[in-house]
This record gives sequence, structure tokens and C-alpha cells, in this order.
Amino acid sequence: MEIKLRYGRKYKTLEIPTKNVKVLTKKDVIPLQDTEAAIAKALAEPIGTPPLFEIAKDKENCCILVSDTTRPVPNGVILPSMIDTLRQAGIPSNKITILIATGSHDAVPENLLEELLGRRVLQSGVKIISHDAYNPSELVDMGLAAHNCPAIVNKIYVNADLKICTGLIEPHFMAGYSGGRKSICPGIVGIETLKVFHGVEAMGHPLSKSCSLKGNPVHEIAESVAKIARCDFMLNVTLNDKREITGVFSGDIFEAHYAGCDFVKKNSVVEISEPADVVITSNGGYPLDQNYYQTVKGLVEASEILKPDGVIVMASKCEYGLGKNDFKELLEELRGKSIEQFLKDHNTSQTFKSDQWEVQKLTQVLEKTKNIFLLSDLKDEEYPLTFAKKIETLEEGVQKAKQIVGNNANMVVIPEGPYVVGRLRVNNS
Repeated sequence: MEIKLRYGRKYKTLEIPTKNVKVLTKKDVIPLQDTEAAIAKALAEPIGTPPLFEIAKDKENCCILVSDTTRPVPNGVILPSMIDTLRQAGIPSNKITILIATGSHDAVPENLLEELLGRRVLQSGVKIISHDAYNPSELVDMGLAAHNCPAIVNKIYVNADLKICTGLIEPHFMAGYSGGRKSICPGIVGIETLKVFHGVEAMGHPLSKSCSLKGNPVHEIAESVAKIARCDFMLNVTLNDKREITGVFSGDIFEAHYAGCDFVKKNSVVEISEPADVVITSNGGYPLDQNYYQTVKGLVEASEILKPDGVIVMASKCEYGLGKNDFKELLEELRGKSIEQFLKDHNTSQTFKSDQWEVQKLTQVLEKTKNIFLLSDLKDEEYPLTFAKKIETLEEGVQKAKQIVGNNANMVVIPEGPYVVGRLRVNNS
């Protein structure tokens, strides 16, 4: 059997016998045939709000939140119609600001803006700014949100007459689903907010996982901050495995988002009857597999359906290396101490470091298994910080896995990585 796993902007092919192998994929959802018409309809017939044109008619300016380069949001399709509608309603281009919701990530370089937003948007005359979570002069303290989390939000967004969120709804390994309220938190909040949102307590909660909203503190914080900061209109999309738009959800940031989450859950969650000895997966290809920092997401999802001390074989290109220096330093720190001590040392606002949450999620994988094989473009000297062993091919990873768990191992392959969520079937009989 030949299986193609997403790897960077291309694929890696795996030849594997069919015996004891199960492949998890999304349901085959037919893409929208006329995406421009679907976007226009979403703007005119939203869920829980008036049409965007009606909302915008009496507004002087607008702030539109967009995801950064770590998400494959088809902004080039979404934004032109939205900007045209705002102009028709009386808001000129120079009064429209696109605010890139970077969270704690770096600003998007100018040379990547066309890839992120599309040429039509760049030529439209709107302002384009990246959020900075570390600059107090660009932030506003709006009080306390759920779980005693300070709601510190970008000033441009807070002061805008019209507030719009855009994005992609997909399974998210700690917030349940991406999109909706996540454009605001963590997208445009300050580091003091992130210290709670990405703190040890919230990250360590058993319900802080994919396709989980009820009782999930990460979701509750994000939703609470979004209620405080407010949003007048949301437009999110869903995608299939070919990155084609399968659904458009617009209107109220909560009602429309929940509708999108229900759609994603029906199509992205796949149940299996027993945990796997081996999970062979990707990190969803570019842009999600551009570094090891993001690769943790795929490892976490794989570990959810893995037997204790099973094997994960991961294909993630990591063309930009491990990630930011803060992340590398935290990985180095984890190598020198126990998981328990690492979490204890970063469990206060004074000891918090911006990328610790991703390392904490990695520790959850390592508590399940330390048998991880990684196919990537990382340098040899970077591999020790991944807590994974280097492989040159996926076939090599499978052979090494069999050496650990035996030739009759029960294997699960997830070609799209964290975009597909495996769940163990609950037997109620």
C-alpha cells in the first residue's frame, strides 16, 4: 500500500503492507464550487448578526484580524470581497487596518505579505500591521477575564469602530478548535494575558485538547477575553485535505464559530477501536510543519491514540529549524531536568517564558512514550533537542518501530497530521 503524507509544500510517500494498518483521513467533503459566491452570501446572510454592509454603514474605520503565516487561511479569497463591502458601505481603504494576529510569534516579514494576504489586498491601499504582544504602548488593559486572566488587548483593535475577525476552523490541540475567539486570544493579546492562557495550569488540564470545548479552560479564557474585547463580525472557513474551502461560517463570533466547530467535528474526528502500537503521521505540511515548535501539535495528536511506550514516526520538514531561541533554550533546559521540575520552575508569572507551553505539551507526549522517530530537514546537532531520533526515510522509521514493538504491531497512519483527530471508541455495552 502506498500512502502520501504531507511534507512541506510536497509529500513523502510511504510503502507499507496493508496488514494491521489503518489510515485515518477526514471524511470526503465536496469543496464549494463557487467560493466567491459563497463568501458574498456569507457577508450578506450571516448567523446571528445583520449583513456586514449594514453593520459597516455608520462606521468610520475598521480593523480586520487575520491569522499569521502558520495557518493556511485563504485570505486572498476571503479579504477582497470583505474590503469591497466595507468600501461600498462608506469606509475608505485608508481607514481599514488589517491586523495580523501573531500572538507571541514574530511579526510577518514584508516579503511574505503577498503569500499571506494576496496581491489584491496589498494593492488595495489598506494598512497592514503585525501585532506585538510585548509592546505595552500598543496594548489596553480591559480588566479580568475567566480564570483570573488579564484581558490585555491590542489598542488598534479596541479603538476600531468596526471589529472583524477572520480565520480557519480546524481541530486545535489545546483550544479544542482554532478560529473564532482565538483571533483575539491569543491572536492580539499581551504577554501578561498569554502567561495565564499559555500557563502550566491551563495547558495541563485534561480537557485542553482537540475538539474539546466544554470544561476546557483554554477555550474558556479565549472566549471570555473575546467577549470583553468584542467582535462585530466574524468570517471563518473550513478546508479539506487539498486546502479547498468546504464551508464558510460568518456572523456572530460565538454562534457562527460553534456552527463551524460542529461541521469540523463531523468531518475530522475518526474513531478507532483500540490504541495503536505505532502512529505514523505528519504535521500537516506547510505552513504548519515549518519548524519543530509547530511539530509538537502533530506529536500530541499522535500520542492521544498511542499505547504507552508505543512508537511515533513523524514526517515534518522543519525548513526553518527548531523555532525561536526561547523555544530552543527551553528544550535545552528540559534535557537537564525532570518534567516535574521543569513545570514547577515555570508555574508562575515571574518564571513564565513565552514558548514554555509548547514544551509543556511536548512533555505530555514524552510521558506517554520516548520512542519518537523524526524525518525532517533539521541539522544533526538540532536533533538532541527534539527528544526524537533521526530517520532518513519513513520506511526506516517503520522498521525501527517494528524492532521495538514487534512485526505484528497495530499501526495507524495519519497523512494530514493534526488536521485529523483520532479518538478511541468508547464501548458503552
